[in-house]
Amino acid sequence: MNYRILTGEIEHEANTFSKVPTTLEHFRSGALLLGDEIPPARRGTRTALGAAFEAAEKFGWTLSHPLAASATPGGTVTKETFEQLCAWFLAGAQGCDGALINLHGAMVAEGCEDAEGEILARLRAILGPDAPIVVTLDLHANVTQKMATNASALIAVRTYPHIDYYERVWQGAKLLDRALRGEIRPRTVIAKRAMLRGLDHGRTQVGPMRELIDRGEALEASGMALVVSVCAGFSNADIFDIGPSVTVTADGDTTEAKRIAEEFMDYAWQTREFTSVHPSPRRWHTPKPAKPAPTSRWCSLISATIPAAAIMATRRTCCVR
Repeated sequence: MNYRILTGEIEHEANTFSKVPTTLEHFRSGALLLGDEIPPARRGTRTALGAAFEAAEKFGWTLSHPLAASATPGGTVTKETFEQLCAWFLAGAQGCDGALINLHGAMVAEGCEDAEGEILARLRAILGPDAPIVVTLDLHANVTQKMATNASALIAVRTYPHIDYYERVWQGAKLLDRALRGEIRPRTVIAKRAMLRGLDHGRTQVGPMRELIDRGEALEASGMALVVSVCAGFSNADIFDIGPSVTVTADGDTTEAKRIAEEFMDYAWQTREFTSVHPSPRRWHTPKPAKPAPTSRWCSLISATIPAAAIMATRRTCCVR
């Protein structure tokens, strides 16, 4: 069967403390591609959308690719910009059997703290309750219950710097193919704690973030979970759903998935003070006492042999024009 799949991306990380709002011009300065502009720019690249195009060829999908938009991290996205991005993106969802999309996970819009959750809720309303929706995320996403409820699977990148989007989209594509063929029914659960930040700010070289990612991959390999995603969150956003999270995607029954997610978040809480960065203490520089200004031998000789009054009189005479 030839499935029609929605793909595309909307990426922005919002610092709500910034006084400069993010507008459509910021997306145009970053990347804003519509419809037929996308294939020549993304096909054949090791990017999220590059992987989506390759997967479509492998699995025989017809892709709907209405929008690829990203902007440099900045202030809250204006309402007008958010609604325009949603309009472009969701226009391509009509008639689709599923979705394989790339979102950041920490976008905030005016009047909408959970921008990605709202996008996914609108997409779910269009595609229906049973259509598989697979989403890749930045590991600094502030993941919400609304996102987990409306996505079939949430797959966060596992490297910082983020160099594995291509691999994560391929992981999602294989899962989406299985779901479309009825082999699995992916469902996602989420666990969080009252933490503004943790998991070493998402550093993936050592520490609790690395440990949880490795444990999650072992669970995926064993078949105990379809996907385990660990996100460190983004603390420069003054929103309700801030902070680290663990989402686990299971086939149908999510009882064990919930236990895994809670266990992982317990460890994130226990290690919340861990940091792999230890700046050197600042070395304060104590300036040396200033040396007396050198005295000219000639000036000393004049001062010793000529009365001060005569010197001043000479200065006044020389200054008269």
